[in-house]
Amino acid sequence: MKHSVFKSSTKRDKFRGYYSQVLSQFPFAQKYIDTKFGQTFMLTAGEDSKPPVILLHGSCSNSAFWFPEIMALSNTYRVYAVDIIGEAGNSEEYRPDINSDAFALWLKEVLDVLGLEKAIVIGNSLGGWMALKFATTYPECVLKVCLLASAGLAEIQPQFISTVEQAQQDDGTAPVDSAIIGEHGIPREVLAFMNLIVESYNPIQHLPVFADEQLQQLNMPVLFVCGEDDVIIDTGRSAQRLSRLVPSAEIHLLKNCGHVMTNSIEYILPFLAKARLS
Repeated sequence: MKHSVFKSSTKRDKFRGYYSQVLSQFPFAQKYIDTKFGQTFMLTAGEDSKPPVILLHGSCSNSAFWFPEIMALSNTYRVYAVDIIGEAGNSEEYRPDINSDAFALWLKEVLDVLGLEKAIVIGNSLGGWMALKFATTYPECVLKVCLLASAGLAEIQPQFISTVEQAQQDDGTAPVDSAIIGEHGIPREVLAFMNLIVESYNPIQHLPVFADEQLQQLNMPVLFVCGEDDVIIDTGRSAQRLSRLVPSAEIHLLKNCGHVMTNSIEYILPFLAKARLS
């Protein structure tokens, strides 16, 4: 029996109502496509003739959080900011088995429906894990991959897990604040949206770490950008593994930066321009 990732239909509808209001302020087209895993929602921008870029958001997030990147990329690329199935967005509310190949199969079907043989894939945090899952399963379909504070290269920081557990309320919800995510200066409106998401659905509890032989399948140009002060991702260990297993990877460890990176586009654009394939 399938179980929705949302805590109740009431919470789902409240969240999606607010999400729709947010998206209505955006200058991007909205699109649904059908897959065997359910409907998939995305924001689209840029000319169809441009090289395609797939954006995959993080946990407790959705495509709305890609607004600055979509604006920056859409002049040069055809951008598809995809709501991951089984996450807090407008896509299918039932989550596949994270330990299966379902998410790679889903994203392959998304590309097929869009008529894309290959695409650039950019993922943040959980989205980085999704990008790695797809790129290691279907390397022939990925022109290049950008991993931003990506999960999947090392285990999540134990202290972060402990902090979240200590902050959990009776319903299992851990409010998003600077003490948990180690970030300061996040706009109040963004924090409110993130907390609405956390109150509404059940996030993935554990993401498997990719094996050496899987990461060695990354035969495309790879960019990894992360903050040295990330309290969630073990960025040092992640960078070491990637450097060892994919020697050609371009790696940037940002000083005085945590999990939320506001300037990653400064590294993405030159990387794509330098390595771009038509």
